[in-house]
Amino acid sequence: MSVEAETSARRLVYSTAVYGALTIALVVVDWEGDGNEWHLVEVIAGYVVTMWLTHTYASLVSLGEYRSWFDVAREEFSVAAAGLPALAVALLGQFLHWDQNETADLALVACAVTLVGIQAAIVRHLGFSRSRLLLTLVVDAIWAAVIITLHILI
Repeated sequence: MSVEAETSARRLVYSTAVYGALTIALVVVDWEGDGNEWHLVEVIAGYVVTMWLTHTYASLVSLGEYRSWFDVAREEFSVAAAGLPALAVALLGQFLHWDQNETADLALVACAVTLVGIQAAIVRHLGFSRSRLLLTLVVDAIWAAVIITLHILI
């Protein structure tokens, strides 16, 4: 694989991971308890699996060449992996009998920590610069404001 192709592939992994973390955060924000104790777990797990399968399918049909489903699914796993910390928090909350709303808040924190981890990996890979760090912080602040506002309003 050429350096250019490897860079493009890595960029795709990072972008789908960022997308996955932000999307799961929005799913948690939109979640409302309905009396079903497992509802938050079900919603997060369902969305993680759905994102992974749809990304895998879209990648598979857009390749223009034959690739095994397993190989493509492995390449697209970053979109699902980004939601696993929130899912783990939701499961932990269920097993430890935490309040559902507090569990949802902690799942949002897990999404934020996941996003920061992904971005740290991106900065480490691309190289540190003040402008990249400043841009990342500004965009993160905007997204945090949007997500917190939605969480309060919904």
